[in-house]
Amino acid sequence: MSSGGRVVIISFHSLEDRLIKQTFAKWEDPCECPREFPVCVCGKKALGRRPQRKVIEASEEEVEKNIRARSAKLRVFEFGGVA
Repeated sequence: MSSGGRVVIISFHSLEDRLIKQTFAKWEDPCECPREFPVCVCGKKALGRRPQRKVIEASEEEVEKNIRARSAKLRVFEFGGVA
């Protein structure tokens, strides 16, 4: 994926959403060093960032139009551009 590319995933079940959330968190902070270490020594770098940390859900208006949208959750991860 090129820098600035985005992965956008819609999940419909809480177990799916948990897996996506954990994967995005690992991509954002891949360091495996113990928390007691003052600096990272493993050298793993972040692949990108989550531009919006909160999940995006359907609005009440959307749910009224499409009842199946009530369980949909959208998450976004953007590659590159990590400072």
